[in-house]
Amino acid sequence: MGEEIIGEGTSTVVELLDPSAHAEIMALRNAADKLQRHLIPDGTLYSSSEPCPMCLTACYWARIPRFVFGATSDDVATYGFEDLQLYRQLAQPSDQRLLREDGADQSLRSQAADVLRAWTETLPQPVQPK
Repeated sequence: MGEEIIGEGTSTVVELLDPSAHAEIMALRNAADKLQRHLIPDGTLYSSSEPCPMCLTACYWARIPRFVFGATSDDVATYGFEDLQLYRQLAQPSDQRLLREDGADQSLRSQAADVLRAWTETLPQPVQPK
């Protein structure tokens, strides 16, 4: 692949009314579409700023090995972005976060696990528990 630009993206959160449409997410979607694969272990993502928790996690999911950024989370906080607050929330125990997280009852949990199990049986390779 070399130094080729595979995917690009810009923030379209407001235009698409999509809170997940950050520039990094859009670039990952664009690259994955062009490469016809969801994992990008041979790429580097470049961004104007340090990633928010969602974008950083998306890079982990995509197996991106390197992320290069310009402005830091401290820099973007100056302009009203909430990245630092989100990182702080995620560092809290789940019962102390602002977002209430409730697990389903055992019956719904079992149903959800059954759906996951059925899905993994359709995959070409066995799933490795993490």
